Amino acid sequence: MAESDLDQLHQLSIGVGWPHRPEDWRLVIGLGHGIVACDAIGRVLGSAMWWPFGERFATVGMVITSPRLQAQGAGRELMEMIFAQTGTRDLRLNSTKAGYRLYRSLGFEPIGRIFQHQGKALPPSDPVAAPPGLRPVFPGDLDALVALDSSAYGADRRPALTALLPVSAGTLMEREGEVVGFALCRPFGRGHVVGPIVAEDDAMAIALFSQHAQAHQGDFLRVDTAQEQGAFGAFLESCGLTIFDTVTPMIRGRAHGPDSAARIYGLVNQALG
Repeated sequence: MAESDLDQLHQLSIGVGWPHRPEDWRLVIGLGHGIVACDAIGRVLGSAMWWPFGERFATVGMVITSPRLQAQGAGRELMEMIFAQTGTRDLRLNSTKAGYRLYRSLGFEPIGRIFQHQGKALPPSDPVAAPPGLRPVFPGDLDALVALDSSAYGADRRPALTALLPVSAGTLMEREGEVVGFALCRPFGRGHVVGPIVAEDDAMAIALFSQHAQAHQGDFLRVDTAQEQGAFGAFLESCGLTIFDTVTPMIRGRAHGPDSAARIYGLVNQALG
């Protein structure tokens, strides 16, 4: 996969109803490694990508095959090529309903659900005042964001955060001079996506997200989260972000999880986790 494939990859994702813009493809291509499946005259009919986060862990995504290739087992072949490139790394992906049986047959195990909340952002029914310690994210905060994200996600995603920061508006929470939570918001798909969201609890996640909901009232907004139940999911609903779809997070190898009080409340996207 190369950036010269971008136009055809964009058309491929449109064909399966994904909202990715060319700019969204450019971001993931720049951060990862990919494979394209082409026909005899060079038309792209399938794709698969992976993103290394350290030497022992990677995420897999952007796995798309045209209906004609699906019938020929192209999805399995693309994944086998991904396995050859990733070696002994532990792998994580978010499976659509269509891909679930394939991934189970390839050794991936389900570990929960991800809820895709989206819609036109509305004023929350119960507005949230900005708590003490909440401020905008600045470029000099990168190292602190990477450290907190690594402790919450279980792997070092510095390359992704480095790429996201210049194209995002961010809010963070400080306590006694230490960053304890943050949320980034950037253009994506039909509007904007808020993610990652890293917080210690629902109240902090709500406070971080609320700033972006207020800034984008009337605009299309999206959050992908594993926190459907409880106050955070209810707050997303109250802001007009209803559940549009669900995907299944799956692992092949060892699970990577948080080693601090912080948790991932909002994904970067379904490919990067």
